[in-house]
Amino acid sequence: MPVRQVHAVPEQHQDASAPGPSHLSHHVAPAAPLPLEPESAPLRISRRIAAARAVESHRHQAGSGSSSSSDSAGSSSSSEAPLFVDPYAELLAAGRAPAGSSLAQVAADLIATAYTDELLLRAVGLTAVNGISDGDYRQVVLLGDALDSRPYRLPWPPGTALYLVAPREAHAAAEAALASEAAAAIAAAVAAATTVSPPTSTSSSASSSASTGPATTTTSAAAYVDADADAAASAPAASGAKAKAGVRAAKRPAGPRPPPGCLLRRVCVDLRPVAGGGAPDLLGPLTAAGFRGDRLSVWGLQGIAGLELDQQDVAALLAEAANAAAYHSLLLGELPGELGAAQAANAIAEAGLLGAPLAVGTEDTSYGRWQAEWGPPEDPEQPQRWLFASQQVRLSIAQMDTYDDHGAAAAELDEDFFDNFS
Repeated sequence: MPVRQVHAVPEQHQDASAPGPSHLSHHVAPAAPLPLEPESAPLRISRRIAAARAVESHRHQAGSGSSSSSDSAGSSSSSEAPLFVDPYAELLAAGRAPAGSSLAQVAADLIATAYTDELLLRAVGLTAVNGISDGDYRQVVLLGDALDSRPYRLPWPPGTALYLVAPREAHAAAEAALASEAAAAIAAAVAAATTVSPPTSTSSSASSSASTGPATTTTSAAAYVDADADAAASAPAASGAKAKAGVRAAKRPAGPRPPPGCLLRRVCVDLRPVAGGGAPDLLGPLTAAGFRGDRLSVWGLQGIAGLELDQQDVAALLAEAANAAAYHSLLLGELPGELGAAQAANAIAEAGLLGAPLAVGTEDTSYGRWQAEWGPPEDPEQPQRWLFASQQVRLSIAQMDTYDDHGAAAAELDEDFFDNFS
């Protein structure tokens, strides 16, 4: 698979004064003034989640500032290890703090992020053996949040194609921030501060993520920011090869990029219901970006809850994703709507998925960030945020097209083919 960053970068660049994580503050000046024009609902939600990630990322710091960040996330221990480290979170949040969010909402965003990180890393370490869609999960669709930093901070195995699906306005904001001098400074600082080498195999990547947990995994993922350039510089080679490597390194973008051997495509889709009802088309834009609906994929959903989707809207969006996902593909993350327990389970089932919702804040989903007084509510049918994990148990549209083509060809040779088929 080609190793290249293919999404377009706007010509305009954000000022270097945009904020970076405080542990890299010697590289970045104070935050620039916030834009005055109102932002769309999807972008506001993405900013809120990025601000929550920034709060969590500060937990690894010692000294002043850690205590207040920990309190905001609902934890009493400022020295507790973070669930993840996102060096680009403050930059993507555009200097915002999650002050407008309740402590429970901040904690729920952190939990959804950690949960989705964990399951995505497990998924890319799996191999499906089912007779229809055998192989590895090397297509990752991140649905909902254009400011998602997972393409840069998680240790994706080589050969992974990442598709980030979100509205155009949110993509533009993300690209402008990541093309800024501030982003380049953060990427350089992360690369300089990291000495961890990339995993040599898919199995080692998966075992590392399972044994060390989200914090260690995401911290080591920062090594990928410049791991290939370091390897090229240290490996013995002929002078001509070194010169070519230097030219390639000079052409690479200075800001963050996915791990070596991985590809990122940004796909512009407004995920809100279309006029007249129903979900927007996902398969068409994804296919145009190189996605294969006849190959296994794993889908991570976050950043859609808050758009006030009802059960019918949620089921329609999940069904649209399931139609694009090959047999035995995985869909997981946060359900795109606040629903009751029965509504959440029905939305998953109506989409043809085999799975179940998980309430935020239970013993299995608290991640040490949830306080008992926040819930879950005594009445499970009360609208609330849900995590979920599910598997596609039907053929995708692309696979059905292939089946129909083979059937038509067989019927031309033997009109009794299907009658004799067993």
